[in-house]
Amino acid sequence: MSKRVYLSRDIAVLPEQEDTPVSLRIQVSSATVKALHTKLHQAYLKDDMRLVRRTTVLIDMLVHQGPIPVRCERWSLRASCLYDWQRAFLRHGLDRLVSRHRGGRRPQLSPRQKKRLVELIEAGPQVGGCETACWTSVLLRVLIWREFGVLSNRHDVCTLLHNLAQ
Repeated sequence: MSKRVYLSRDIAVLPEQEDTPVSLRIQVSSATVKALHTKLHQAYLKDDMRLVRRTTVLIDMLVHQGPIPVRCERWSLRASCLYDWQRAFLRHGLDRLVSRHRGGRRPQLSPRQKKRLVELIEAGPQVGGCETACWTSVLLRVLIWREFGVLSNRHDVCTLLHNLAQ
């Protein structure tokens, strides 16, 4: 026979939980602040606006201590976002500030099709079979449908053109 003892929830004594909130103040060294400012300067040079915002918010949170609701309103962010950024920085350092690409929708046109589209656009709308002399998003939408069989929104066509220009 087994000599195991089983406790039911009724018999087990559980410690009482306190209702008092815990308030922590995190202080960073001057070397850390200097490293954050250096990272901010590098982000400006790279024109990485996500990193600029994240670093500026962290400097604001860690150096200029203040209530989180004020920070949320100032930066138009949720409190959970601010705490996540702070936690990632404190655990992993400056390297975790850089936001990584997390995927997204697969592009509708392949790189080869995009190259062909640029050639068609540069040739002009009359070569593409249109009667006008200038492109519109609706005409480009028709061109993409006719050439590649991809039906897209006219607003997506504008975004596609913006991305092709870069």
